[in-house]
Amino acid sequence: MLNYSQNNSRRGRLLVAILLVCWGAIQGSMASLEAADGAGGATETKKSTDQLIHELIEKLGSDSYATRIRARNQLKMYGLEAFDALREAQNHDDSEILSAARYLISSLQVSWSKDSDPKEVQEILSEYGAQNEADRLGRIELLGRLRDQMGVEPLARLARFDPSVPLSRRAAMLVLKQPLGREKASRRRLAERIESVIGENDRDPSQWLLAYAADLRAGSYSPERWAELVRQQRMQVDSGVSPDVTSASVMQMIRVLATRALSEDARQSALALVMEHIDLIAPATRDLSEHAGWSIRQGLFPIVVTLYEKHQHTFRENAELLYSAAQAYDEIGQSELAQELAAEALQINPLPEIAASDSAEPGDEEKPKAVENAITDHQLQEIAYAHYQVALLLRSRGRFKWAERENREVIKHCDIESIVGVSARQELARMFSEQLRHDDAATVLFPIADRAQKDRLYQSRMGRWQISLSRIRSLYEYESGLALLEKSGEDRASLNEVKSKLQLAYRFDNDNIDILIRMYRLDDPGDPDWKQSVTKQIVQNRDALKQRIARIESRKKIIDPKDYKAELGDAYNQYAWLVSNTEGDYERALKCSLDSLEFLDADDIPYRAARLDTCARCYFALGRVEEAVATQQQAIKLDPFSPPMLRQLEEFQAAL
Repeated sequence: MLNYSQNNSRRGRLLVAILLVCWGAIQGSMASLEAADGAGGATETKKSTDQLIHELIEKLGSDSYATRIRARNQLKMYGLEAFDALREAQNHDDSEILSAARYLISSLQVSWSKDSDPKEVQEILSEYGAQNEADRLGRIELLGRLRDQMGVEPLARLARFDPSVPLSRRAAMLVLKQPLGREKASRRRLAERIESVIGENDRDPSQWLLAYAADLRAGSYSPERWAELVRQQRMQVDSGVSPDVTSASVMQMIRVLATRALSEDARQSALALVMEHIDLIAPATRDLSEHAGWSIRQGLFPIVVTLYEKHQHTFRENAELLYSAAQAYDEIGQSELAQELAAEALQINPLPEIAASDSAEPGDEEKPKAVENAITDHQLQEIAYAHYQVALLLRSRGRFKWAERENREVIKHCDIESIVGVSARQELARMFSEQLRHDDAATVLFPIADRAQKDRLYQSRMGRWQISLSRIRSLYEYESGLALLEKSGEDRASLNEVKSKLQLAYRFDNDNIDILIRMYRLDDPGDPDWKQSVTKQIVQNRDALKQRIARIESRKKIIDPKDYKAELGDAYNQYAWLVSNTEGDYERALKCSLDSLEFLDADDIPYRAARLDTCARCYFALGRVEEAVATQQQAIKLDPFSPPMLRQLEEFQAAL
C-alpha cells in the first residue's frame, strides 16, 4: 500500500501525461485548420466582418428599440471599417436605416491616424473627426505640403473615408499632385500603400487614386486612362446628378492632370485634355484670369488664344486678360498682333492727363491735376495702383518692356508724395538693377533719395507709410556706384568714388548682404587696405548671423512653430548666401541652405526658388559644379524669368 505522498506524486505524473496528449491534439487540430484555410483565411474573416456589418445595418430598422440601439453602438465600434457600408445605407429604402446611417456617418469618432504614421501626420490628424469642414480642409492642405510624399497614405485614407465629397476630392487631388518617383521600387511600394488603403472602393476619388497607383507601377502618366476618368466626371456635370461635381471642380482636376502630363513631357496630351473641356471655364473675369495665368505658366499658349477668341469682350475690358492674350499671341509667333493688344491693354482704365513734376527740391512737386475730367486724389491713386499691380504681374512673366511701360505711366502721373508713386519707382529700379541697367535704376531713384536727404518732414511721412527711405537711399548709392564703375572702369579717382558709394550704401542698409558681396568682388590692387576692410565687415556680418541663428534656435519652445521656421529659414539662407559668395565655412553654408529648404512648404514657390539659388551657389563654392547646375536649373524652373538666376546658371555651366 502506497503512502499519501507517493499516491499524490503518481496522480501528478498522470495529469501531466494527459495534458501533454491533449496539447498535442490541439496543436494538430490548429495546424490542420491553418493548412485548410491557407491564404483564404483572411478573406473569409473579411467576408464575415462585412457580412456582420451589413446585418447590423439591417438591424437599424428593427421594430425593437433595444435592437436598434445595440446595432448602432456595435457599428460605432467598427469605425472606418463600417464607413463604406454606412455610406451605401444612406440611400436605403428604409427611412429608419437611412436616417441612422447618416447619423452614424456624421458622429463616428474614429482615429484618422495610425500608429505607423509619421509623427507629423499624427499631429495633423489629431481630433480630425471633431473638426468642422473648414478646419478639416486646413488639415488636408497641411498633409499635402509634407515633404517626401509623407502625406500620400493619410490623404488616400481621407479621400476614401471623409464623408464630405469636396474634402474627399481635394485629398485625392493633393495626392495626384505628387510627382512620380524615379526609383521603380519606391514607386511600387507607394502604389501598394495606396491600394491597401483604397481596396475595392468605388468612390470617384478612390478610383482616381487607383489610377495614380497604376501610373506609379507603370512609371508614366497614362493619357487614355485619365481622359476616360475626366469624361466620367464631365458626364456628371452635364447631367447635373451631383451638386458636388461642378465645372470648376472638374477643371481643377484637369489642370492637376495636365500639370502631371507636362512634368513627363507629354505636352500634347496635356493640351488636348484641356482643350477638350475648355467650355467648362466660366466666362467671368476671375475664372478667365485664373485659367489664362495657369496656361501661361505652363506654356500652353493655345489655350489662352482660344479663350480670347471665345470671350473677346471680357478680355478687352481687363488689362491682365488682354496682356495674357498679347503674350500668348507673341509666343505663337504673331508678334504684331501681340504688340497691338499690349498697347490696347495699357489704355484700359487710363490715368488722366495731368501736370506733375519730379523736381528734387522740397515743395516743387505739383499735385496731380486732371486736365479734362475732374478726379479726386483717391481715385487717381486707385487707378495708378491697378497699373502698378499689372506691372508686377508682367515682370513675373518676363514681360519687362511692358512692365516698364506700365510703371513709367504711374510715375508720369503720381509724384513722390504718394505711396504708389514711390512704390512704382522702387519696383522699376529693382527691375533695372536685375537687368544690370544701373544708370537707369539710379536715375529713377534720385528724386526720392535727394528729397529724403533734404526734407525731414518727408522722411516722417514716408515712415508712417512703412516706406524705408534709408533702404531707398542705400539702393540709390549702390546703383549709382555701379553705374560709375561701368563708365569709368579702373580710373583711380572714379574707383575711390565707387568704393565710397558702396560703403555709404552698406551704411544705410547693412542687412543687404548683396552690397557687401559686391564690395568683396571689387578688386583694387592699388588699395590693399580695401580688401582687408571689407573682409573684416564680412566676418562681423557672418558672426552677427550666427548669433541671430543661435537666438532663434534658443526660442524654439516659446514661439509659434511657423514663425520659428520662417525666421530660422531666413537666417540660414542669409548666412549661406553671404559665405558662399565670399569666404568662410562652405560646408556649414551648404548645410544651412539645405536646412532652410526643409522649412518651406511645397507651395512657397518664390521663396523656394530663391533658396535653391542660394543652395546652388553653395555647391559651386565647394567645387561641386554639376550639383550646382542641377540645383540652379530647379530654381529657374520655379522662377524662369529672373535675370540674376539665369546669369548664375550661365556662370555655372561655363565652369563645366
